[in-house]
Amino acid sequence: MTEPACDFFNRLANRQLVIAHRGYRACYPENTLCAFAHSLGRSDMVELDVQLSADGVAVVFHDDHLARTSNAAALAPELGVSNLALRDWSLAQLRRLDVGSWFLAADPFSSISKGVVDGKLLRDLMPQQLPTLAETLAWAVGNQMPLNVELKDMGQTRLNDALVAQVVADVRAAGASAQVIVSSFNHHALRACRQTAPEIAVAALQEGVHPPDLTSYLRDLGACAYHPADDVTDQALVTTLRAAGFAVNVFTVNDPGRQRQLFAFGATGVFTDFPKPCL
Repeated sequence: MTEPACDFFNRLANRQLVIAHRGYRACYPENTLCAFAHSLGRSDMVELDVQLSADGVAVVFHDDHLARTSNAAALAPELGVSNLALRDWSLAQLRRLDVGSWFLAADPFSSISKGVVDGKLLRDLMPQQLPTLAETLAWAVGNQMPLNVELKDMGQTRLNDALVAQVVADVRAAGASAQVIVSSFNHHALRACRQTAPEIAVAALQEGVHPPDLTSYLRDLGACAYHPADDVTDQALVTTLRAAGFAVNVFTVNDPGRQRQLFAFGATGVFTDFPKPCL
């Protein structure tokens, strides 16, 4: 593996990476600039999700639909939008959303009720606007924070190709090629990314069954890292892949004891909702 993009992990000082899953998601609304900002000093890298708006802008959001983490259901009639699929909303419409205040009522990790985060502080941060990838890259470059950019599967080849092209354009425009690793469960998208931008590192996300002949598969894909689910990760997998030169970053690991075990196996990093210090 001699491609320049495979130097991505060699450029990072820490060899036991704590990767903030959608930012400091346990205490701040996921995939928002405030969740990313509060990851500083607690994590070595921030993971986020990207997909395309109806007018082709790469935006940071996890779900296909907007209902869970925004006020889209209340706002849709006013905007004349008939459904809550993100891909059917323009950037201007998405900018009208509050993607933060839902966290106050949902308290999904009980971090407010447990006093881990101050509810008044959170209220003062609201509303939160849905960020574009370009804005998030500018924040990352300014704070020297590496990013794991996950490409969401848009469901159609043309949309997936358009997402790859837009993400590559945004990363290059930000001068962040050395600071970003692109991951996806859609491995065809990763292959397209490597063909379009060989200078950008890619990582294969996987849950369930591992691809056969995994090391050869990853080499053929042009990946420098494998990102398996925790429940399909054991010492043999980590040892084999690390010996073959691949980084191994495991998702989503919130238990500190399991984190230590994975690092003892030789894992490069863990994705966690609780970046240090853990609850």
